Amino acid sequence: MIEIPLLDLHITHTCNLTCESCSDFTNHKLTGMLCLQDAKEWMLNWNKKIKPKKFLLLGGEPTLNKDLVEFLYLSRQMWRESQLILVSNAFFLHLHPDLGKSLKNNDVELSISIHNPSKEYLNKIKSNLILCKEWNKKYGTKILINPAHKKWRSIYKGYGSNIMPFEDNDPESSWKNCFMKEFDNANNCYQLHEGKIWKCPPIAFLPLMAKKYNLSEKWDPYLKYEPLHPNCSDEDLIKFFNKGAESVCGMCSAKKIYMENSKNPLLSVNESIEYFSKL
Repeated sequence: MIEIPLLDLHITHTCNLTCESCSDFTNHKLTGMLCLQDAKEWMLNWNKKIKPKKFLLLGGEPTLNKDLVEFLYLSRQMWRESQLILVSNAFFLHLHPDLGKSLKNNDVELSISIHNPSKEYLNKIKSNLILCKEWNKKYGTKILINPAHKKWRSIYKGYGSNIMPFEDNDPESSWKNCFMKEFDNANNCYQLHEGKIWKCPPIAFLPLMAKKYNLSEKWDPYLKYEPLHPNCSDEDLIKFFNKGAESVCGMCSAKKIYMENSKNPLLSVNESIEYFSKL
């Protein structure tokens, strides 16, 4: 068994937000819900081969999946020693009455991503932030406020059928400046998708974009990417997780390009945390 830094699982591609240049392309109105049976089969194919330090449930917006609570129990059953994290924008936490208790029972941390920390935005999730505080007080639920807007990067150019890769012709620099370092101090954000493991979100979910839109031929080399299959050899397994920069890294910018996520007056990181603490 090989230990890896983290592994993500989309339990839905649907999201209520449309954050520009989303690395998972969910701002392009992708749809689809993962069922528990498929997720269990995928995990069973891998949980004897790899051991992720962190296993993240996300999307899209994972609280839009009606089976969210069951996914927490399944994830803990499959990854007993991993740090489990549920990543949510908090808009629909109230749809799952047993969520607070199940987070505690499965030792799952709730990471709330703040994508637009204007007062108007925060007021929309205020009631659910208060609910989180109640869970913390009642169950000791671990809650983290993640000011994602401060780290938001441009991953590609354009929108819909007009998206284009950066192609700065410097995959090594793209790798060194990978946007994932902003979030987890790691270049690789491995994705468990369609039963296979992919290097990062953009390369994993690009085929979904190709199914929905008539993409430029510029994307053809990246659409030929081969993920790691569960029937891989031990040699292939080790080789995959030891890879650094690859040609597909060239789809992202070789430089760090940060985005202005909102035209509204923004709260600072400290103000965002203070806002939560005063609720």
